[in-house]
Formats: sequence, C-alpha cells, structure tokens
Amino acid sequence: MTYAIILLLAGILLAFLETILPSGGVLGFLAAASLIGAVVLGFMHGEPAGWIILLATFICVPILILLGLKVLPKTPFGRRMILAEPHKKLDSPGGKAGISDENFSGLKDKSGVTVTGLRPSGIAEINGKRYSVVSEGEMIDSSVEILVKEVEGNNIIVRRKNV
Repeated sequence: MTYAIILLLAGILLAFLETILPSGGVLGFLAAASLIGAVVLGFMHGEPAGWIILLATFICVPILILLGLKVLPKTPFGRRMILAEPHKKLDSPGGKAGISDENFSGLKDKSGVTVTGLRPSGIAEINGKRYSVVSEGEMIDSSVEILVKEVEGNNIIVRRKNV
C-alpha cells in the first residue's frame, strides 16, 4: 500500500508540474503512468483502497492542474509564454485602438492642407483638425492645399486642390 500512496503523490505532483513547466508532455505522461500504477496497486491491495486512490486521483489532479494554471502566469516563464491582458485604458474614445466612431461624412467637399506628405497616406488638417487621409493615388507634398473628394467609413480620400 505504501508504493500505491507514493505513486499517487508522485502522479499528482507531476500533473501539477506539467502545467507550470515546459516538458513537451513528458511530465504528463509520467503523471498518467504513476496515477494508473497507483490505482492498479491500490486495487491489488484491496477493492476499498483502489476506490479511495481512484477517488483521490479524480479530486486532486483537476484541482492541482487548475491551481497550476493560476500560478503559471505569475512565473517568469509563464509571463513570457502567455500574452498579457490588453490594457483597459485605450487612446480612442470609442474603446478600440486605431478605430474612431466619429462620422467623417461631413468632411466631403471640404478643403484643407497637408501636414505631412501623402505617399499616398498621411496627415492633413481640415477645418482646424488633423485627420489621417489617403490621396487618390498620387503623392502630395506637405503644405499643399487639398480637397476631400470622398469619405468611405473611416477613410478620407483627398485630391490636390485645383487653384
């Protein structure tokens, strides 16, 4: 019965270690082998002992695996392996980084000035506010007057203003 208890404890420990150490499944295989061996030895000793070991296996292993998954993100290896949670505070008011909920359709046919060169995208100032814009395909230098030709969702399409 002593060997069955030793194998049970070893199997439970190996199952826990499998969750926090990178072993490629070796520790999981050893844990399964130890736990099966413990159950077999328990039933060889007597039916009540086998059922107790089997019950202990079904209770302890899932609890320790879940505990290992809770501990893993706090270990140095776990922090490198698991992606960090996204930050709650984002730059845009809509809550999605890089996507604006603002309606740009009111900018159609408005004029402005390029702040950066458009190759074909860049920054332009329209009505005193800066926007990310895209030219119709041509490259436009900075400080050039532009006209908003079209707005498609968040894309503001501009062209050089003909003077």
